Amino acid sequence: MNITAIILAGGRSSRMGSNKALLELGGLTVLERLIRELEPIASRIVIAGGERAAYERFGQEVVTDRYPGAGPLAGLHAGLESSTTRWSLAVACDTPFANRGLFRALLERAEAAEEAAARAVDRASDLAAGASGGFAPTEAILARTPERAHPLLAAYRRSVLPGLEARLREGRLKMTAWTETLCTEYIEGEALANASGLPLEWCTFNMNKPEDYELARSWLESGRSEG
Repeated sequence: MNITAIILAGGRSSRMGSNKALLELGGLTVLERLIRELEPIASRIVIAGGERAAYERFGQEVVTDRYPGAGPLAGLHAGLESSTTRWSLAVACDTPFANRGLFRALLERAEAAEEAAARAVDRASDLAAGASGGFAPTEAILARTPERAHPLLAAYRRSVLPGLEARLREGRLKMTAWTETLCTEYIEGEALANASGLPLEWCTFNMNKPEDYELARSWLESGRSEG
């Protein structure tokens, strides 16, 4: 199944003090690391962020928010709006150790969700006209650790776009509140670690502050990021 990958890179990085997507780890920027991991999985990669000039050199399409200042929901909206595939991967630019194993696991779950939806359509065709049998197709697949779900390490069906746009128009910008309205599946715990080949605590590790960046550098240099 073809899938679009959306790298969300439009944050202000105020706590970090510099653009998180352009920080270097192991000789590559975080953005380059994510592109490298996504290229074997995605048929198209889109960078969703407000700094077109900063990202054009990476050789991927850059899309800008139609709702500037509205946070990650706006970036996800821009990416999904530009997508031509039924499903899209979404990953934040400050998630340096997200790898192709994690992305492949999300893709495989999306494929399974589409197969389940197709079977439900076939069953519904045997029912009375207009009957659905109560089936609700999966709209989102999120990574989840014991602490919380991670809506920016996820896969989304393009059918979520109208509801997402309504939230943006209404100014309801909390991403977790929006994802809780979706029909969602989760990849969690041991499954995350197995898919990535990484310790669970690093699967969804993100860098918000300088000390997070230093921790990521230290971990990479120790060789732990190689699994």
